Amino acid sequence: MRKGPLKRPAKLAISLGYFLVQRTIEFGSRVIGRASSPQLVILYYHGIPRKHRDDFARQIQKLRRSALVFPANHRGALPSGRPNVAITFDDAYISVAENALPELAGCGFHSTIFVPVGSLGSRPSWVMQGDGATPAEVVMSAERIATLSSSLVTLGSHSITHPHLSRLKCDDARKEIEGSRDKLKQLTKEEMRLFAFPYGDHDAATIELCRAAGYDYVFSTVPQPVKIEESNFVRGRVEVEPFDWPLEFFLKYNGSYAWLSYVSAIRRRWRLMS
Repeated sequence: MRKGPLKRPAKLAISLGYFLVQRTIEFGSRVIGRASSPQLVILYYHGIPRKHRDDFARQIQKLRRSALVFPANHRGALPSGRPNVAITFDDAYISVAENALPELAGCGFHSTIFVPVGSLGSRPSWVMQGDGATPAEVVMSAERIATLSSSLVTLGSHSITHPHLSRLKCDDARKEIEGSRDKLKQLTKEEMRLFAFPYGDHDAATIELCRAAGYDYVFSTVPQPVKIEESNFVRGRVEVEPFDWPLEFFLKYNGSYAWLSYVSAIRRRWRLMS
């Protein structure tokens, strides 16, 4: 969530500098025959209100022209030459089904929706994230989730009650992680292999609980692109709003907000030391 009028332009300026430096390094690597491996940039949205559907559609058309879109759990090689992107949504809001999925289907784009199963068919009981979130948002009902296209939508767990998992006792965190998977399996008759941390909040203990629960991948809110050749159980994502400025969106899907992951790491170390 953005805070303060100067934070967004400052992030944009730093990200533009990061983009230019990265492109210079990549060009130099190609010249000497050491091209870097392609990476997967995973985007995450929350709601897509009706008033921002056209903005979202413009972003999707930009990706159609400029990038390649893969599932968030993609494994294997990635092509070079264009950005490789995955699209995800947290909280399973009705506005996503009504305004985002039709635009994605029109381009044949896959997406992943992370579902807080304790709030199906009701308003969120948690603090809503993202500047685009509105009080009118409602989580999809069980019936609606059951009708989503399985060829274009993958469902993942987003806990039961959307808590800060690292603040819970171990048994309570386990119930949120394992219980949400079991409930979604009962609803969809499919195994749930993906989990997104509510608020992006996690620690080493919650990661291990997710491993023990049998998830293939878990997703944070740290904007670090995924190196497919590495064993990334925790996959980073960058937050996107449908009303992001065009340059802002371009830099995000090109992985140029990755510098924020280093800032987050420094903050975590500082908190542990203090």
